[in-house]
This record gives sequence, structure tokens and C-alpha cells, in this order.
Amino acid sequence: MNTQLVESIAQIILSLSPAERQLLESKVNHVKSSSLSVNSTQQDISDLEQRLKKFETKYKMPSSEFYQKFQAGKLGDEIDFFEWSVFYEMWANAQQHIHNNNLI
Repeated sequence: MNTQLVESIAQIILSLSPAERQLLESKVNHVKSSSLSVNSTQQDISDLEQRLKKFETKYKMPSSEFYQKFQAGKLGDEIDFFEWSVFYEMWANAQQHIHNNNLI
């Protein structure tokens, strides 16, 4: 993984206004939903789950619990937390894509 690239992306995302972040998420979701097939969605989910598991092991916390605490501002500003948050959102979006399109 290109850690420097991830850190740069995280810094850019942090500098966005709420409206800009919402627009970015909208664009990412649109691209993902228009280009994902069942197999690639399932592979994406599997890949994201592996990434989430590494954070869960490192911080001894399920991703869902982490995300709630992170969104509530109860955790620090470590780059790991921003990366974990993005991976969790991507995982949740992929899960929603499968559910919304009855791809299960």
C-alpha cells in the first residue's frame, strides 16, 4: 500500500468543507454503483473486510464500534483512524449496493 498517497488523500479530505465532502462521496458512490458487478462488489467487500480486520486487530475494536466513536469525536486524529473510517464507509457503501440491487 502506498502510505504516503493515503496520507495525502486523508489530508485533502480533511481540508474539504462538509458540502465538498458530501459532493465527493456522491461522486464516488455514483462511480462505484455504475461500474460494479456482482463479482467485483463481492471481491471489493472481501478486500475491504481484510483491511478492516487489520485495524480491528490493531485497536481491539470492531469497525462498527470504531466508526460510531470516530463520528462522535471520541477518538483522536490519527491518520489510521481516517483511513479506517474511509475503508468502513467504502465497505458500508458496497454492502448497500448489493442490498439495493438485490445482488445477494
